Amino acid sequence: MKQLSRKTKSDIIFWSILFLFAGYLFLTPSGHNTRAWLISLTLSSPGLSNSSMNEVKTPWRLTSTDGSTVNLAELRNPVFINVWATWCPPCRAELPSIIKLQEQYKDKVDFLLVSPDEPLEKLSRFAKEKEYDVLFYNSNASLPGELKVNVYPTTFILDTDKKIVLESSGAHDWNSEEVHKLLDNLLEGK
Repeated sequence: MKQLSRKTKSDIIFWSILFLFAGYLFLTPSGHNTRAWLISLTLSSPGLSNSSMNEVKTPWRLTSTDGSTVNLAELRNPVFINVWATWCPPCRAELPSIIKLQEQYKDKVDFLLVSPDEPLEKLSRFAKEKEYDVLFYNSNASLPGELKVNVYPTTFILDTDKKIVLESSGAHDWNSEEVHKLLDNLLEGK
């Protein structure tokens, strides 16, 4: 029987550890959380030059995890809309920064954290498990055509006239100085 070289043994150990770690990340529930945490370490502020100024005219009614309903057209403040899902690691990674932003602007900006395809019970369980004290929303209808979503998460910031001033796909640090400036400018123009 041939003896394995030191390099071969080292390669076997390296690849075994790598495969075990990948299995942990992708095949276990705690690996799902670890992936979200790893992604959160790389979040950056969103690019703020992406503004379409399209107006959201389509009626859109949402139901929250506390059972209340909201109609987008009735909101009078600027609106922060995050379209996300509980199964999406990048979505989960950016949520803490959105929640911190919401804490600072809660009386001035309306926050709609919308998971269009998940039942409210699942969103409530997720909020309880993560100890998030925010409302999550489920859409009673499909997303308005003006809010096209090709990837989760996608975030929109609307002014008081429901014009889209920012559309950003992918996970970002929403509690950044740039976002604060954008929201402050929208509030001054209110």
